[in-house]
Amino acid sequence: MAAPVYADHPFPLITTPVFAALSKDPNCKPDEFDYNASEMANVHNMVIRGINSIYLQAPHIQPADHKAFSRYILAFYTLLHVHHTGEEELFFPEVERMTGVKGVMDGNIEQHRVFGAGLESLKEFAEGVMANKHGFDGKKVVEIIDGFGESLVKHLTEEIPTLVGLRAHGEKMKGLTKALQDEAEHSMKTVGMAAMVWCFANLDIHRENDLWLSWPPAPAPLKFLLKTIFWWYHADCRRFGSTDKRGNLRPLPYAVSATEVQGKTA
Repeated sequence: MAAPVYADHPFPLITTPVFAALSKDPNCKPDEFDYNASEMANVHNMVIRGINSIYLQAPHIQPADHKAFSRYILAFYTLLHVHHTGEEELFFPEVERMTGVKGVMDGNIEQHRVFGAGLESLKEFAEGVMANKHGFDGKKVVEIIDGFGESLVKHLTEEIPTLVGLRAHGEKMKGLTKALQDEAEHSMKTVGMAAMVWCFANLDIHRENDLWLSWPPAPAPLKFLLKTIFWWYHADCRRFGSTDKRGNLRPLPYAVSATEVQGKTA
């Protein structure tokens, strides 16, 4: 029997500040900075599971699924592009306004630039497959991700303590939660249903002892549609995902364990 492979590597997931605080002291009361940063960490963990699922499955995708997997890659790109555009155009300027510190989030923006070219290369490769400009090459996908994945995950991880650190600005940050919610709502409206299905296909709600069972805070009717009608309609954006529609982590359907690969090449 094939050994199951999960989307927990090669890039590590992020521990949310809320879970970290409660692990140290179950009776503590995490504040809004912990919760806001944890909301962001949950989004970032979807991205990390997604890039892991692409990286681990790409070399094993069969010809019949080349275009379907390319659509999955493009949904990943769409989510990340919309998320970071929303940060730069809406959330970061609002943080700067509240803190009164010019360029307070410039380090985050610079990190976006570091992995931006690699991310665009991944998109262009997948678009080329869809347009029949070239064939699919799983090794090429891995090669592209090797070029930018580490810097992407470094950014996703480091942004979390940056958000917690805004606590130092005290009363100035009263509008932080609303600013984050406004950006999230804008991104949700912009990203499109295919990428939203992709999100739910990489959302492990049982991680951290079921702390995030009700996350994300989207309207119940929308969640229902995404897990039923749109789950079926956008099958290519979820069938390569790391979780099922109930938020249960599952073995990646097209990944092969290192042990199996070694056995075949021995």
